[in-house]
Amino acid sequence: MTIKLICAEYGFECDFVLEGKKSISLIQKLRDHMESEHGIEYSVDAVIQMIVNKGHSRDSIRNE
Repeated sequence: MTIKLICAEYGFECDFVLEGKKSISLIQKLRDHMESEHGIEYSVDAVIQMIVNKGHSRDSIRNE
């Protein structure tokens, strides 16, 4: 299953978008972007929770 992660949907004024398989590696890329571009360090679990809060199932995220 694919997902589109849009930084602006997580509270930033930013055009950064990721699209791909719903996986830990994709979530890590969003987390890395938030840290490098916005100076906020979120854990992978915190970013997963943000995605779950948007209506995605935690179980649907692959551990790749």
